[in-house]
Formats: sequence, C-alpha cells, structure tokens
Amino acid sequence: MNKAIYAWIIPKGQKKERKTFLGKHIGNTIHREFPFSKAVLWQNKELSFDKRLLDYALETNVKYFVFSDPVKRISLKAGIKALQNNGYEEQYGEGTQWYFSKQLARKLSQQEKTPYVSREVVI
Repeated sequence: MNKAIYAWIIPKGQKKERKTFLGKHIGNTIHREFPFSKAVLWQNKELSFDKRLLDYALETNVKYFVFSDPVKRISLKAGIKALQNNGYEEQYGEGTQWYFSKQLARKLSQQEKTPYVSREVVI
C-alpha cells in the first residue's frame, strides 16, 4: 500500500520538533522530490537524505529510490544496495543524513510523477 513518509525533526536553530515530509513509499520504491540545487553537496555531485529513510527502506524491503527535481524536471533512480554499500553517514543540521554520489543513480528518460497518497507512516 502506498504511504507518505514523515519524521519528527528539530530544525536547525529551533528547539521544537516538527513533522516533516520525507518522501513517498510507492510499491517497492521510495520517491523523493526536491530541487537538487538546494542539496548541500550538489556542487560535489552528492545528494543526501535522512538516515531513518534508509533504515525504513531496508526494513520494508524497498528495492529503489527515485530522486526527482521538479525545477530541472529530471529523475535519478538508484538501487537500495548501491546506496547502502556506497554511501556514508554524516551529521548535518536536522540530524543524521545518508550521503551518496549521484553517479550511483541512472537518469530516467522522463521525470517520475507520483500519485497522491493519504496513508501516512512516521519513522
């Protein structure tokens, strides 16, 4: 069943937690959508996501991650094993992040669009 994935995060410089949207779990894939230009290490050809999302993916037998940039209208798809075996953990602002080289992902021929999902899971 398709789900929206959220986590409780304390934003940098704040003391109160807030529920933050991390992505969508659709079929055997987790979809994340964000402007790549706002990614911290985009200039170094790396992307990152909340480490809890990787843990969730491993627990629920997710096979792929798809990262989409709505501004540039591109999508990158990476296998969970490639991300797990070639990424690294780092603390940054809003908690532990999982970093990986975008070279691990292949560019899809068109931007992935995801359906609306109403069911939620908080990790």
